[in-house]
Amino acid sequence: MNSTTTKSSVITQVLFSAVAIVLGYLLLFNKSVQVLTLCQILCGGLVIAGIVSIASFFVSGDYKRIDRYGFTIGVLLILLGCIGLLRVNDLTQHFDMYTGLLALVLGVLTLQGTVQVKVLDYAIWVISLIISIVCIAGSFCVLSEISAITGLVQGFSSWVLLICGVSCIFSLIVTWICILLAGRREKKAKQEEELQKEAALKEAEAQRDAAVKEAEAQKEAAVREEAAQREAAEQRESQLREELARKEAALQEEKARREAAENAGPAESHHTGFDPQEELPPVEEPNLEFGPSENFHTDFKP
Repeated sequence: MNSTTTKSSVITQVLFSAVAIVLGYLLLFNKSVQVLTLCQILCGGLVIAGIVSIASFFVSGDYKRIDRYGFTIGVLLILLGCIGLLRVNDLTQHFDMYTGLLALVLGVLTLQGTVQVKVLDYAIWVISLIISIVCIAGSFCVLSEISAITGLVQGFSSWVLLICGVSCIFSLIVTWICILLAGRREKKAKQEEELQKEAALKEAEAQRDAAVKEAEAQKEAAVREEAAQREAAEQRESQLREELARKEAALQEEKARREAAENAGPAESHHTGFDPQEELPPVEEPNLEFGPSENFHTDFKP
């Protein structure tokens, strides 16, 4: 249902309530008014309302849609108004019944407002329920002609009509306010839900970032630990190589000493007192000049 139909329904409800209030007031506090005149005015009003409904059906383009019945309602209102004008005397004689019927319709509309307020969860629905029960019970007594109740108050049907009109207006206003408040409440709840979702998303994002940072930190720690282990392994390997080098050097030195000892063994048997570090005395050069000898002939002749 679009906004045009909603506005039309609200206007119709307000119009019926206003008619009920005016009729109740005139019947109770204006004794000069004639019921016949009121019936003629109401029937004429039905005819006018029917004409307006038919015109609105064509002007608003409702004829292009299948769910619009403005033309049908307009024709029915015109026919009812004309029948009422033709039988205005009968309407006057049973005027209480028609006022009771109008009061019953308004009481049911008030009850609908009560249900709406209850579903919207507002405490004022209790007051609206009491008012709607009073309206429906009063209109039921008027339509059923329960004289034991209607005879207790003079102009009972007129009072019921006035109370029903006022109650319907009251229910319409209360329902409208509750609907507005409920809309704001839902909007606020939706905003809070969105804020909660944003907070949850931010928290999830923060947790994800923290998890990523923690994973990166663990990865860096693992890399550092692996590097430290690699460095320690290299140090152990270097120490092992140094140890092997020392052992090999020691073996080479031992081997060299052993070889030196073996080479030095025979020399020590002839030259027991020889010290390589000791300086030798100078050796005198031999005199190679030969002198004459007594036993040898120096002049050789072949």
